[in-house]
Amino acid sequence: MRRRILAVAGSAVLLAVLVLGLPLGFAIRQNVVADEHAELEHLALRAGLAVSPSFVSGDPAELPASEPGVALGVYQPSGHRAAGTGPEVLEASLQGAARGRASTSTTGSLLADAVPVTYGERVIAVVRVSTPWTSARQRIWLSWAGLAGLGLLAAGCALALAAWQSRRLTRPLTELETAARRLGDGDFSHRLEPSSVPEIDVAGAALNRTARRLEDTIERERTFNARASHQLRTPLTQLRLELETALASADPARLRTAAESSIAAADRLEQTIDDVLALARGSDGPGTGFEVEAVLEECRAQWAGPLAAEDRPFQLVLEEPLRAAASLTATRQILHVLLDNAYRHGTGRVTVRARPSSGAVAIDVIDQGRPGHPGPDLDATDDSPAHLGLPMARSLAVGQGGRLLHADDPLGTRLTLLLPASPGDPPRE
Repeated sequence: MRRRILAVAGSAVLLAVLVLGLPLGFAIRQNVVADEHAELEHLALRAGLAVSPSFVSGDPAELPASEPGVALGVYQPSGHRAAGTGPEVLEASLQGAARGRASTSTTGSLLADAVPVTYGERVIAVVRVSTPWTSARQRIWLSWAGLAGLGLLAAGCALALAAWQSRRLTRPLTELETAARRLGDGDFSHRLEPSSVPEIDVAGAALNRTARRLEDTIERERTFNARASHQLRTPLTQLRLELETALASADPARLRTAAESSIAAADRLEQTIDDVLALARGSDGPGTGFEVEAVLEECRAQWAGPLAAEDRPFQLVLEEPLRAAASLTATRQILHVLLDNAYRHGTGRVTVRARPSSGAVAIDVIDQGRPGHPGPDLDATDDSPAHLGLPMARSLAVGQGGRLLHADDPLGTRLTLLLPASPGDPPRE
């Protein structure tokens, strides 16, 4: 990539130097030649002042001194040299001076100028000045060398800038390649930082979103395994115990009751499976809201029986009709985790109380606790069944914009789920 950028930059610079340098070099040559002719013409005019009108009658002209290598001569209108240096006969290209017109000549070896000397509107003489190409050629080559030096300097600066830009472009591209490779190897935690190159940043942001989605998907799969393991264990155990107890009694009435109870438990299990699958798909964000009383009645229907079998009363307290602005699926699973915790680790009466609290809906799950048993750890991270549910419930509560709190209560252990209230519900203490 870097070589391609440098090659493109070098080609562009070379093309620019050629497109601009060749016409400029030609213009420099023409300017030097014109400048030489101007100097020659100036010298010829000075010499013309030394030619007096008596030149026609044979009076010699006193020509000014000239530089070495410069030929200065006076010619008769017929073209023959009368004084000075130069060819014996005026060149055909300079014959126009004999007719009153200044003339120039550029050949392969000489630069020559001829100017007429007039008297009474009549050409009485022609002054010719010539110089070899050597001095003009030297000036041209020096000018071309300077032009080439400027071209090389411009090319060097352009290539240096291209090298810097290539490093600036290839570094984020290399990081993009590294991030894509790590993503392909299963590392979804790597994120690309902005590179200040908009096109690369767009690709990097897309790759970051892909990595984040894959990471969320993998995390949901892990969470699903944990939730499914934890949430399905209790209803399956209850269903098994009811059926085993009914079979052991051999009482037809009890078998019928157990079958009906098992069907209801299977329905609740199906609901739990649907909830866990919905949570695993990530559709557990804040929902449109639900009536709190309905979900509490579901909890009563599922947990009153198992608690009664342990000789533990279940009490439901609803101070007033409430509506929570949260997902029914997530809330149902949070409450099942809290009730399962009270069932497994608490004693005595289990009370579920719903109340308004400063613009939120508070649902308390209270049990009488166990003497000497520490409070529940909402931040536990080990995978034992005793500690798996509460951190999961806390995570679900946060995802709903709520909180899960533990507090001491005169009755025992109290876990409080705080959820946003629907906008129509008045805030109260």
